[in-house]
Amino acid sequence: MRRRLTHLAAMFAAITAGFAVPGVAPAGEAGLNQTRVEFSVVNPQENNTPRTIVGYRYDPVCKPSTVVLLQHGLSYHKEAWDWPGYSVAQPLARAGYAVVAIDRLGYGESKLENGYNVSFEAYGHMANQIVTQLRGEFAHVVMGGHSAGAGVTEFAQGVFGSADAIMALGWHHRPSDQIGKDFFTGDNPRALQGDYEYFLETPEHRAWMFHEPDADPAVVRADNEAANLTPSGEILTIGKQPSRNAVGNVKVPVFIQLSEKDRLFEPQYADLHKTEFVSSPSVTVDIIPTAGHTFMLAPQGPAGTARMVDWLHSRPETPACS
Repeated sequence: MRRRLTHLAAMFAAITAGFAVPGVAPAGEAGLNQTRVEFSVVNPQENNTPRTIVGYRYDPVCKPSTVVLLQHGLSYHKEAWDWPGYSVAQPLARAGYAVVAIDRLGYGESKLENGYNVSFEAYGHMANQIVTQLRGEFAHVVMGGHSAGAGVTEFAQGVFGSADAIMALGWHHRPSDQIGKDFFTGDNPRALQGDYEYFLETPEHRAWMFHEPDADPAVVRADNEAANLTPSGEILTIGKQPSRNAVGNVKVPVFIQLSEKDRLFEPQYADLHKTEFVSSPSVTVDIIPTAGHTFMLAPQGPAGTARMVDWLHSRPETPACS
């Protein structure tokens, strides 16, 4: 397993080198500067062992008072938010927000030697620690995530209540029958055999679950090649969806974004998820047409990001600079 991880890390570094260069914004994005950031946290799954969470940050040309923290899902990494032509991070920064995208512990540059030494709940605790640190610089914090990262976002906000608004993308509490079958007959058993596992078993099945045929084949191929192995500790604790017990405590505005053809979290359960936020003053649901689960990397993704920006601009809790 360690040899496989080393090989994956080397391949990942080679692939992502073309997607993001620390300290340099991609061509055509004048005024945006990507910088590497690190956060010191403690991991409750390891008796509060100190860990380093690595990410990147974009700042707008004006002085922001609001920062958006972005958390990826299973098998992804921080670059999922900033792919050429499909960036979420850069439009948010151009709209007047600071943006921080992280590698959750055990992914990308946020190293974890043993993938069993983390859990869904531990990710929520660490997300809260990062929000607390961001509060030292920013008056307003938005916490967002995609898929498992959205679940962590909901859990962290429900337990700690530290952000001013949350964005939950590609997540609810009624997973599809297909992902249930894949997860409990494949991913769970593999997680019991080693401390890291390949989510959804093969690149071909992963691509089918995450993307629709109208996605750019080159993007789908690069997405699969850059896939991270998933810490088994997360696999073994996400199945019960701990966020379902926390969403009722969320007392801030919520933006839910789902895709029409998501094979993991089907959009017909959007309203059911909306009703779970019984303490939220405002819950907005947005459905991205014809896209699959990883809709940020679909042709429809940029329009979905634009609607996300519009929602943030509409909320007094999340002011943008200009």
